[in-house]
Amino acid sequence: MTFIRRLLPGDEGRLDAYLARHPATSMFLRSNLRRVGLEDRAERFHARYAALVDGDGAIHGVVSHAWNGNLLIQSEPDIAVELARFHLAAGDRAVAGIIGPLPAVRAVHALFPDRPMLKDGAEDLFDLSLSDLKVPASLADGSLSWRRANAGDIPLLSSWRVGYCVETLGEADGDGLRARAAADVSAWVVAGDVFVVTGADGVPLSMATHNARIPDTVQIGGVWTPEWLRGRGLARAAVAGALLAAQDDGAAMAVLFTGKQNEPARRAYLSLGFRVIGDYGIVLLG
Repeated sequence: MTFIRRLLPGDEGRLDAYLARHPATSMFLRSNLRRVGLEDRAERFHARYAALVDGDGAIHGVVSHAWNGNLLIQSEPDIAVELARFHLAAGDRAVAGIIGPLPAVRAVHALFPDRPMLKDGAEDLFDLSLSDLKVPASLADGSLSWRRANAGDIPLLSSWRVGYCVETLGEADGDGLRARAAADVSAWVVAGDVFVVTGADGVPLSMATHNARIPDTVQIGGVWTPEWLRGRGLARAAVAGALLAAQDDGAAMAVLFTGKQNEPARRAYLSLGFRVIGDYGIVLLG
């Protein structure tokens, strides 16, 4: 017999045991769980978790409703729909997006037929053993360098984050987005999760982030190069820098995802040694 219930502090071990069986598609969930546990205080990384459990307490599917409104899924599609309905019944937190394995994301998205979409993303999912990383020649020969971003980079990277959200996520520019971008970049800098590639003058040319991490695996996201600097291999170098930092921190694996039609990004990731291992889904709702 199985039933749906909300997960509470004390359930962390059984949840991570379930998520560890799905390492490439559960990085947001595992990272958030390790950062703040199962508390839900409507703060960064916090979420409300619902799971399908059996009589022995083992978990067979989970959906979290995160602080930012996103539903984060790790389950089969039919289970994901029931878990999403469990969250929706609470009625006190809007749904901003749906993220997880592509079939489950599509199934849950069907619960919102009247919501406009900012992004309807079928993504390619990649992974890489960091021992197989192919470091770009531009980093190996010193013509470019990478470093963790610092407080002095926040204004520039915040403007880049706005550009990323408009171009990649379909958001509208405005004061709200600019404030959120500045808050996000500031938090990433403090956590050491944002990386830049620079030329000889030390000025950032491209960026990448660790948007989720656990001790042995890092997930890369937020890759951005201003339009006038594209086509020079800068994003590839920024991602490589973020991967080298992860390796220095003890990680052995990396995952990332990108749109199936984003050929420049796909070529860059494949050139670094990543391989396509499946599908991922991101739907953002207006």
